Amino acid sequence: MSKKRQIFWWSLVLFPAYLLITFGTLFVQWANRKLPLSQEVLITLPKKATLYTLSDELEQRGLTNSSTFFHLWVKLHLHSYEHFLAGTYRFVDAVSPHDIVTTMIDGKTYSPLVLEFTIPEGATFAQIQSTLIEAGVGSEDDYHKLQTDKVWLSSLGLKELEGFLYPATYRFFNTKPSAQEVVERAVKEFFVRIPEDYKEQLQRHSLSLEQWVAFASLIERETPWDQERRFIAEVIWRRLKAGMTLGIDAAIIYGIKDYKGTITREHLQDRHNLYNTRIYRGLPPTPIASPSLASLTAVLNPTDEAYYYFVLVPGPARQHHFSKTMQEHNIFVKQLVKAQRLAKP
Repeated sequence: MSKKRQIFWWSLVLFPAYLLITFGTLFVQWANRKLPLSQEVLITLPKKATLYTLSDELEQRGLTNSSTFFHLWVKLHLHSYEHFLAGTYRFVDAVSPHDIVTTMIDGKTYSPLVLEFTIPEGATFAQIQSTLIEAGVGSEDDYHKLQTDKVWLSSLGLKELEGFLYPATYRFFNTKPSAQEVVERAVKEFFVRIPEDYKEQLQRHSLSLEQWVAFASLIERETPWDQERRFIAEVIWRRLKAGMTLGIDAAIIYGIKDYKGTITREHLQDRHNLYNTRIYRGLPPTPIASPSLASLTAVLNPTDEAYYYFVLVPGPARQHHFSKTMQEHNIFVKQLVKAQRLAKP
């Protein structure tokens, strides 16, 4: 065979191979080239939607510059379209055909955030309810029904709701939840966060679940400082065991309907207020707020310093003096009263 004929036949073999390699390289580059997006794009892939339909929509929405090339890219990955998962997908900033294929095969669907709200530590059920109603979740009647539905409460392992909505930030996606769904989520979070052996610990301390949370809620309302919680727990424990009244004003306030910001002499002498810890011994009938895990833990791990009293230190910090005797306590009370008088205009 002549040299010219050999060159001719080699050309017939190598040129198509060269074209195929060149096209393949350019095609891979195209598939990985990101197109910038001016705004987020949501694409919904219905079940049984064809690859043709998807490819056309991607081009129309600016996610690819060629529906034909996208269709071919998927086809070249043998049977890859069979693994695309139906759902809504969100693309932002910039996206390549390869990104789209990977996202839809992995099923990284988009779930829009429809509700985000926070239960602060020490919040009452009334405050939580108000926040949720303002966010468009439920009505006063809905929350009243939840509070009084004994069968439903029992299914949650509760006797009441106050104190059992765990302080945390909650997020809901896709569809706005009902009042019941939100409350159930917060209650379940409570049981997730507390120690697994809580029943054994409560038994050792002769506390019911409700008493534990009521105790912790008093601590929560009395101090924002973690380092004080165990001291306050000790004071409450000692006063309970000594048969003394607790004298915790936060509980009294909880029991005052339409509290205006000042505790009066009438409030302190009101025997109709079952949360009046100046009159009634023991823990209040129910929790008075949602306690933090720190307060719940403090109940079970009090200090042992022989403290029976505590009172605010003058100033905005809300820190406390702790005392072992009434005589020492009265000195600190006089200091607080004097500071409050001087602070009045």
